[in-house]
Amino acid sequence: MFYFIPAFRGDIAVVSGFHIGPVLVRFYGILIAAAIWACYAIALRLASRFGFTANQIENALPWLVIFGLAGARLYYAIFSWDDFQDHPWQILQIWKGGLSIYGGLAGAALGLAIYAKRSGIHFAKIFDLAAVTLPLGQAIGRFGNFFNQEAFGAPTDLPWKMYIEPARRPAEMLAERYYHPAFLYEAAWDTLVFFILWRLAQRQRNPGALFGFYLVLYSMGRFLIESLRLDSFFWRGLRIDQITALAMILIGLAIIIYTRDRVIPRNP
Repeated sequence: MFYFIPAFRGDIAVVSGFHIGPVLVRFYGILIAAAIWACYAIALRLASRFGFTANQIENALPWLVIFGLAGARLYYAIFSWDDFQDHPWQILQIWKGGLSIYGGLAGAALGLAIYAKRSGIHFAKIFDLAAVTLPLGQAIGRFGNFFNQEAFGAPTDLPWKMYIEPARRPAEMLAERYYHPAFLYEAAWDTLVFFILWRLAQRQRNPGALFGFYLVLYSMGRFLIESLRLDSFFWRGLRIDQITALAMILIGLAIIIYTRDRVIPRNP
């Protein structure tokens, strides 16, 4: 906090990383790694409650991470192709930022589905377990946006305004110094969703329902926060991530309804 608050206010410069010899270690990458570790640690703690062993969680992790990061980067690259078409190899430089949560969710879901199919584990239960862990990881990872000075909202004068360096401001808003900390709003929402799902996990006995609740709760917050952001992807005047959020809410509601009467013991 001794660094974050002054940098947030603009009293000191935001530093994106530090050097170890010739290697630049970016805080964005550190926070992504911390987010993955947090999800893994929570999954290990909850594994037995969902009927899984620590070994199964350990084996699932690479599928989630590799497919999740690939999906997050691919989604971002598709909608930012103008930034990559002359230097496509830069798509691999994920440590510089540019990961989409919905692309990451799609990739992670695919990886988890493949792992569940190959290993013969309960499909709905492993998705439920992942759903409980994801929001806290997302909250941690969002702070990487702060160090990269990205994912901020419109200019504001509110007390919690965030200073953005001139080089990171939109060209038409260079005179504006302070903006909505959209990343912080989402981190706060993700944290709330985590605690709600953690609570639901104590008594939920409908496999798949927790995943449905995750899709609904996370996407509700994302839909609202996305309206503030200045870096949204657009399609025919509509924000793509808001369209995706609405779709996820509908899918989540459908899952909740479908699983409502499918009550089985979580750990038979």
